[in-house]
Amino acid sequence: MSDPPGFVHAEAADVDAVARIIADAWCDLDQAAWLVPNRRERRTILGEVARIHVEHALFYGTVEVLRDGTAVAVWFDRHRPLPPPLDYESRLLAVAGSSSHRFAVLGKQLDMYREPAGYEHLAFVAVTPGLRGRGIGRLLVQHHLARLDRAEVPTYADAATNSAREFYRALGYSPTCAVTVPNGSRICLMWRPVPAVEGGEDC
Repeated sequence: MSDPPGFVHAEAADVDAVARIIADAWCDLDQAAWLVPNRRERRTILGEVARIHVEHALFYGTVEVLRDGTAVAVWFDRHRPLPPPLDYESRLLAVAGSSSHRFAVLGKQLDMYREPAGYEHLAFVAVTPGLRGRGIGRLLVQHHLARLDRAEVPTYADAATNSAREFYRALGYSPTCAVTVPNGSRICLMWRPVPAVEGGEDC
């Protein structure tokens, strides 16, 4: 693989493009089929819901993209309890309609198993279809993890598939628990502690 393009922080003008990449990545997941049963509406609704969270991350986290726009990573800073997006319930109802309650239920389920504060949360990592499997997403996540390691900040991530779990394992995450979605699919919550400093004193 050729050298990856540079990493940049997304701005407000990038929100739609970031949300589209996330929707494309999530559209065929079992969890997405439960969230939005109507397949014809699924990608559109997933993109609109993702847009709400990406906008929120611009204020309460970090949204990083490759300069060529082929991969995105959305992080939330949860050193302190994270407030919900502004007018979240009404905005969710407006974009998701009858599926809005499913997004709300899943969000509450996941939050029950996360610590309230003291870490960063990797909410989304997505790569443009056709470029997956080339290590692009891994490079993007590693870029931010290196910064967090220097600051001694642990992180959470959510893995919706077996391949996602292996992706995160390779980056130093370990599973903590699994949340079962009402259709029987599962989302694995994964924790990455601050890496031990080599050469430190023995306990």
